[in-house]
Amino acid sequence: MGVGYCGSFPTSGGHSYRELIARAAAMAYQDANITPEEVDGAVSVEEDFVSGYSIADEYVPDQIGMVRKPVYTIAGDFLHGICSAVMQLRTGQFQTVVVEAYSKASNILTKDELINFAYDPIFNRFGVSPHYLAGIEMRSFMDRYGVDSQTIASVAAGSRTLALANPLAPYGEKLAVDDVLGSRPVAEPLTELMIARPADAAVVAVLGIGPEAAERASHPITISGTGWNSANSIIERRDHSFSEATERAALMALGEAELDIEEVDVFYLADLYAHRLLMHQLALNLPPEPLPFVNPDGGAQGTGDLFEATSGPRFFDAVRMLREEAGAHQMEDAEVALVHGWRGLPTDSCAVVVLEG
Repeated sequence: MGVGYCGSFPTSGGHSYRELIARAAAMAYQDANITPEEVDGAVSVEEDFVSGYSIADEYVPDQIGMVRKPVYTIAGDFLHGICSAVMQLRTGQFQTVVVEAYSKASNILTKDELINFAYDPIFNRFGVSPHYLAGIEMRSFMDRYGVDSQTIASVAAGSRTLALANPLAPYGEKLAVDDVLGSRPVAEPLTELMIARPADAAVVAVLGIGPEAAERASHPITISGTGWNSANSIIERRDHSFSEATERAALMALGEAELDIEEVDVFYLADLYAHRLLMHQLALNLPPEPLPFVNPDGGAQGTGDLFEATSGPRFFDAVRMLREEAGAHQMEDAEVALVHGWRGLPTDSCAVVVLEG
């Protein structure tokens, strides 16, 4: 029914995270032509460790107008929240549900420690950069599929360049492949400019069901398929060259939508690391190379790493794209979009949503 997005900002000293959420919610409600009083419940997508508060979702109801209404938390990706909200609507107990996620990364002094904390404390914490697993993934992917580092660097450079046409992307810049390859090594062969930088933002989506919701919204978009999957959580037993969870989540979502991958016009895929974008493309039977119909908004390389909210800007842009409101990066005849979210290291936990205009 409606979407709202406040961000992204490298730092947002002028706004508290509560203000970011409230602003995004106000945008979403206006877009959906609805008031908070008419919403039945909400899904908050966040993690206590990232928020810095225990039971962090207690700070959400006021900002989105959910006083004395059911709000529950999904500690996953924004798209996991979308999938959960869709299931709630299908129970028949709710007519409208709001999904909210945010990042206030500028408040966090030791961001890498959050990733490190997610690793097994006995077997997988080596006292090195927690991005080491991304380096292993990248090397495995290159060796298995014959992709060179120049191609992966071109993904990072191309995404940052595309982001220059997206006014909501703070990290748009003109980069050359050599700039990416020559940046600081993080976990060989992974370099600093292949990694999305943290940012602050809030994303809110209003979902509804039935003819009343379609009539109420000024320009509704249909969620025709949802899917989710998690690969093996034991990293020693996982294939680091292929995203099994992406493949299975996409099959689930496309099956529900009764669509083939060839019928999708535009793809929004997780790209917290440049090689991950190509991995996710392969999992969808797309070639491992830069493609014009993948992440036309510049992806997370442009809008930043938003923790749980990272796929939120992709969902927001997909809605705008199908409405022909994407501005400078609008694609012609875009009628079906596939949006993909990944939970980040050290997981291979993914969700996929198929949207139709």
